[in-house]
Amino acid sequence: MRKFCVTVLFCCVLQGVYAQDSAIIRRWMDTLAAPAFHGRGYVNNGMQQAANWIAATMQQQGLQIQRQTVEYPVNVFPSPSLLQVNGHTLQEGVDYLIGPESGGFDGTVSRLLQVDSATWVSADQKLIVQLADKLTWSVATRQQNHCRVIVRRAAIASAPKKIKLQVTPFFQPSFKADNVIATVAGTLRNDSAIVFTAHYDHLGQLGNALFAGANDNASGSALLMQLACRIQAQPLPYKAVFIWFAGEEAGLVGSSWYVEKPAFPLSNIRFLLNLDLMGNGEEGITVVNATEFPNAFALLQKLNSEKQYLTAINSRGKAQNSDHYWFTEKGVPSFFWYTLGKRKAYHDVEDIAATVPLVEANDLIRLILDFSQQLILQSR
Repeated sequence: MRKFCVTVLFCCVLQGVYAQDSAIIRRWMDTLAAPAFHGRGYVNNGMQQAANWIAATMQQQGLQIQRQTVEYPVNVFPSPSLLQVNGHTLQEGVDYLIGPESGGFDGTVSRLLQVDSATWVSADQKLIVQLADKLTWSVATRQQNHCRVIVRRAAIASAPKKIKLQVTPFFQPSFKADNVIATVAGTLRNDSAIVFTAHYDHLGQLGNALFAGANDNASGSALLMQLACRIQAQPLPYKAVFIWFAGEEAGLVGSSWYVEKPAFPLSNIRFLLNLDLMGNGEEGITVVNATEFPNAFALLQKLNSEKQYLTAINSRGKAQNSDHYWFTEKGVPSFFWYTLGKRKAYHDVEDIAATVPLVEANDLIRLILDFSQQLILQSR
């Protein structure tokens, strides 16, 4: 009876410890997705401000921090744009977007040529107007001679006939941002490492339209921060390395840069786990590269089945859809996890912290720690 009571007490204490994870992750996610960081992108130094904050916060928690500067071109939209369609003014980010590759435009076009059911162009091909049911933005590393406008179909009553547009992009040929790297020494050996990654950048701003990127990927960045704190308090047998990548939204730039100039040999990485879109989870997770590393995936499923952390763990093959990719290409065993749920905001102005449920943050932390420990045991 006494043993049972002690076990129950221990489990209750453990549950309380892990319950704190969710609250801390929520607070850090809210901070990263706040307007003060300008969408962690290319306007008002948002990305570098976020890197500074992550590095400072992790240093306060006692982690060793390195920074690696990456450099790449990017097309930026720091000034508000103006769009009128058929005489009606539309709202930036809500009713329309400017194609991320667009060059500048200032003028009125009264005659558009219809190309297909969703596309109209000016006679000189300098203006392209597209209709879309959902607005989804991205980042471009080149600037084209045309200007492309994506209009939400429900925002206009009829086909676009007259367009008034003012947009002034700025092409930055040499944008600089930092990968942030934290390290926790292993208790047994430091020539082998488990690596955990997440990208902290997002799309930034289109004029006054803020792309906060709460789920993508303030959620993963915040979860990685708390994971680092957990492992700092109770180190793994192997060295643990945590990397917050810049430039993922611009084409996996930060991780591509890192694998060419790694902080330690890539051959020392026993496994890498990349965390992106960690804010949902009601419907479980999907594991990219599950088919590439079936033994590790079987271990993950076994642990989840035994402890009932998540409702489902789905298998997916190899994909170039987040920062794990370049490591896989270099022969590093890697998984990319993303959560599934009813919330579908993605690369739009609706991806804000207030609507991110974080329902599985505690269980994700626990599953990651269990998985990491078991991977190390299997590889020793």
